[in-house]
Amino acid sequence: MHPYEKRTFPPLNPQMAPRRIRRRLSWIVLVSLSAYLLFQTSSTGRNKLRSAAAPLLGFLKCDGHSPGDWDLFYHLGGNGPWIPKINTVSYSEAVLPNACRVDQVHMLSRHGERYPTRNAGARHLDLLDRLQGPQVTLRGALSFLNSWTYFTSPTDPAFENLTASGPYAGTLQAHNTGKLLRKRYDNLIPKNRRTKFWSCGSERDVETAQKFADGFFGPNWTTDHSAELEVIPETEDRAGDTLTPGDTCYRYVRDGAQGHDAGYAKLGEWQAKFTKPIAERLEQEANGIEFSMYDIYSMMEMCGFEILARGASPWCEVFSHQEWLEFEYARDVLHFYRAGPGNPYAGAMGWLWLNATRSLLLNESSEDAYFSFVHDGDIVPVLATLQVLNELLIDQELPTDHVKTDRRWRTSDVVPMGGRLVLERVVCDHTEPIKTTRDHFVRLFINDGLVKLPGLQSAQEIKHAVRLELFQEFIGSRRDIFGDFRSVCSLSDDAPDRITFLHQ
Repeated sequence: MHPYEKRTFPPLNPQMAPRRIRRRLSWIVLVSLSAYLLFQTSSTGRNKLRSAAAPLLGFLKCDGHSPGDWDLFYHLGGNGPWIPKINTVSYSEAVLPNACRVDQVHMLSRHGERYPTRNAGARHLDLLDRLQGPQVTLRGALSFLNSWTYFTSPTDPAFENLTASGPYAGTLQAHNTGKLLRKRYDNLIPKNRRTKFWSCGSERDVETAQKFADGFFGPNWTTDHSAELEVIPETEDRAGDTLTPGDTCYRYVRDGAQGHDAGYAKLGEWQAKFTKPIAERLEQEANGIEFSMYDIYSMMEMCGFEILARGASPWCEVFSHQEWLEFEYARDVLHFYRAGPGNPYAGAMGWLWLNATRSLLLNESSEDAYFSFVHDGDIVPVLATLQVLNELLIDQELPTDHVKTDRRWRTSDVVPMGGRLVLERVVCDHTEPIKTTRDHFVRLFINDGLVKLPGLQSAQEIKHAVRLELFQEFIGSRRDIFGDFRSVCSLSDDAPDRITFLHQ
């Protein structure tokens, strides 16, 4: 298990392990059932289902962040289903010139949709026990709780595991992602040898990798030897040779002020402010109980997690658009300071995977696919190293007394369940009268959205692509900026300082 999701804290403070309904109900049910039957094995199918289910979830007009209609999924802060990144060029529109093709690809993916972690689930169940007390009377927005049941068995909960039923099942999402990417990168899979792919050691990541492989390589990949899954332990002794540097960076784990726990401290500051008026409002509809900031946060968490398990949740209707924007901000603050640009260790941690990937990109003889499965807390440091979502000021800060509405750091469509970063190497052949020349480029996709790499001149030939040599220099310079992983983390001189297993 990963420390970001396993550490024992009290309910989400630093010490704890952590459209309007416009049709009649019959219309909603019919649309929802039809959408489920129309669900396809691609992100397009998922988007169709999400749009059809929108009335059931109470999606209303947008606040300005998400184009078009309000879509709650873009405000769940990583607790919702996979969604494509907005405000970017979609993959289907990022068409390459005729003389160009993708000849190498690297994916770093979060595990698929899951149930809550044990710690979050324990908070949920504790709150529900108190809400069901004999002295408590529920009405109004909370009256649904008089007949509502939790979305996993309280006595034998499926905490930590992928969801396996409903339209947003994590097992289904992983399988469909594999099928989608096979269509894109079929030319990169050799016929005469197996393709390696990697997962960190948590069971939900391993299962995600396996379900992905079922879709990408076919259901017989374990017996026809077309692929081989290598599981990389999430243990401290791995040092820099890891997919989960948050486990192996000694100082990051132990630095209570600026390390891992900094995100929870900042989160607590914002929670204390934004949940207070919500608690006061909901206490008017729940006689006999007082709500803490952790209770309100738990209620909002249950909206996302119930969607992942059942496809919809009445919890989502309890809160206003503004309150969801404040919850989204809470999740952004957590990621920003826990392992993002606001954390001094993040850049060095994210450099490990980028450096290993850079070495492979420079190998022109390698025309392969490299797929790795990790946690959100292992993807966020890579974003910090790349600086693609950094705030515009030199000092990387997000306030905790108000929502910074003009922030660039928005993570709901970056690390949703199943969120993925994809780096493509693109080769372009140019035929001239005397000779043929070949150029290599790199482009970055976040959840199928083409993202510009900051500080690098984009190639004229391909939108938001940069020349390979510029990219490799850029990644090399990150070490000078963020420091050497071994030194930053106070590891011994003989500890591994880079990834060695990432190769075919």
